[in-house]
Amino acid sequence: MSVPADGFRPRKGGGGVRAEFAGKAAIVTGGGSGIGYAIARAFAKEGARVAIAGRTLDTLARAAAAIEAESGSPVLAVQADVAEPQNCERLIAAAVEAFGGADILVNNAALFAVRPLIDADAAEAQRSFAVNAIGPLNAARAFARSAIDHGRGGAIVNVSSIAAGRPAQGLGLYSASKAALDSLTRTMAVEWAHHGLRVNAVAPGHVLTDGVIEDFRAGRLDEKAMLARIPAGRIADGGDVAEAVLFLASDRARHILGQVLTVDGGEGF
Repeated sequence: MSVPADGFRPRKGGGGVRAEFAGKAAIVTGGGSGIGYAIARAFAKEGARVAIAGRTLDTLARAAAAIEAESGSPVLAVQADVAEPQNCERLIAAAVEAFGGADILVNNAALFAVRPLIDADAAEAQRSFAVNAIGPLNAARAFARSAIDHGRGGAIVNVSSIAAGRPAQGLGLYSASKAALDSLTRTMAVEWAHHGLRVNAVAPGHVLTDGVIEDFRAGRLDEKAMLARIPAGRIADGGDVAEAVLFLASDRARHILGQVLTVDGGEGF
């Protein structure tokens, strides 16, 4: 079986390809493009009903239509800014109403900007933490409350970054906000485990998204230099991150709590 362009490969069981998440409902923030789109697509290919959220409805609608056409699984598009608590509550409620419940939340929406700390103003700092740390907390709290109220467990996977554990010029706000997300992940896991909720995170290195490809073409990023820093010899694609997310959301990871799984081909060594 050939590997799709995004790197995601459906798993095989004794009777052929099996839909690991059949009957499940997954919510992916920032699901209209990039890593979030790859994650949403992977869940749909494994039989899940998927809700994707983002700030641009046109982008979400195109992504939902493409995933539905490919997988045959229903995709719900919900316009939402995760930095707004009410938006997150509305997102979770919409998914529960559409699918009869929600089993998985992937907090992928993020703000990435290269800005030296000396040049970053208070508004930029506030927005970085609002989207990258408080946003996942807003969505996770709404998801957890719904799960507890309905007497059902679930899995939350936060998308962090290897930047959370190392300094990089121009990425101070991004790195700090992702470090905060790692800390929140561990505390969520401890506080909510007795409710049947599992919380973990993945920390990608560089990923070959459309934005990164454009940066290569424009000369803003040096592809050869980047590859030289990755022992695996290639830049991750969205499917590499999606596979890690699906694992942590699955029953195969049923006894894994509060962990941050690095997906970087050794880049962070």
